[in-house]
Amino acid sequence: MSKIDDLNNQKSELVADLIATVTVMEEVWNYHPDNPDKKDPAVEYEKLKQIKSDVEKEIDELEKEFDKL
Repeated sequence: MSKIDDLNNQKSELVADLIATVTVMEEVWNYHPDNPDKKDPAVEYEKLKQIKSDVEKEIDELEKEFDKL
């Protein structure tokens, strides 16, 4: 691998790390005490539990369709 390829790979990894960090920062800001529009973690957790349950039901329904084939 050439030096340019190595540097490009390192830069790509750093950019990916930066994107991941910014994504997490944006999500944390949703719950941060300084955010005037902050979300209530307990309410959001309950929403996620319902979404999880709905997705699990959909998976079960798809598995039943597979069993019919």
